Amino acid sequence: MRLDKWLKTGCLFKKRAQAKEACEKGRITLNDRQAGPDRPVRDGDVITIRYPHGIKKVQALDITKKSVSAKLAPLVFYKEVSLTPEEDAENLRLQTVRLAARTAKYQQGGRPTKKDRRKIMKIKRQSPLGPSTS
Repeated sequence: MRLDKWLKTGCLFKKRAQAKEACEKGRITLNDRQAGPDRPVRDGDVITIRYPHGIKKVQALDITKKSVSAKLAPLVFYKEVSLTPEEDAENLRLQTVRLAARTAKYQQGGRPTKKDRRKIMKIKRQSPLGPSTS
């Protein structure tokens, strides 16, 4: 089954077009190699997905063409794989940046002020992996 179809069927993306776009932008890796949307997925393959809010790593369990409910998808299609320390640090950095941006936004009731933007940039520079490359 195609990677973009599998991502949609496994409820990792809401639409197949979103899965295809993520593959084309290089946010999806299949067995630690960048994968296009047409790449075939097999049982046991490890898929890493870089969402804007963090990284998710899963192992394919079932390659079927039938969709199941979103609640059953994690049980039927894949199991989560533990992240490497680097990926964990990246997830922590992304969550910190999002929290800082959200806090700054709601404190002022709109767009962050210059002071808030400086705080956000300071947090980004202090992250364990440095500024994001994506």
